[in-house]
Amino acid sequence: MPLGKGIVEVLEAIPERIEVSGQPPTWRVTGGSFESALSFAREAYGETTVIAREDRNRWWPRVTLTVTTDPTLTAKAPALETFAKDPEPKPEPTAASTESKGRRGWGRIPAQRAAEPEPYPPVLEDIFAHQEAMRRERLHIPQQRTDA
Repeated sequence: MPLGKGIVEVLEAIPERIEVSGQPPTWRVTGGSFESALSFAREAYGETTVIAREDRNRWWPRVTLTVTTDPTLTAKAPALETFAKDPEPKPEPTAASTESKGRRGWGRIPAQRAAEPEPYPPVLEDIFAHQEAMRRERLHIPQQRTDA
C-alpha cells in the first residue's frame, strides 16, 4: 500500500474514532458526534446517564460525554435532551468586540490598532538579531548592505 493512501486512511478514521477514559461508574467517551459517543457508551456500559457534555472543533468536530451508572449522579442529572442539542456557533467578532483591554490593564486598544501585531520587546529583538548573525556566519552568508 502506498504511503499516501495509508496516511489518508488514518486521517479519515480519526473523526470517527472513539476515545474512552475513566473508571466505573463514570467514564468520559469522546466521539465524532453526540449520537456516536452515546451509542458507544450504551453498548459498552449498558444503560448509562449523560451528566456532562463538552464540544471542541479544532480540526474536526469532537464531542465528549461524561456518562455514569452511579444512581446518585443519575438522580441529579438533567434530561438527555439538554445534552443532545448542538451548541450554537460562536458569533463572528465585530469591530466593537475587537476593541480589547490592553496588557496588564494599561487601558483600551482602539479597534484599528487591535489588528496590528505588537512589536517584539527589545530583549527578543536582540536574541533574534544574534540568532540571525549566527545563522549567517554558519552558512557563510555575507552581511547585506543597507542604503542609509
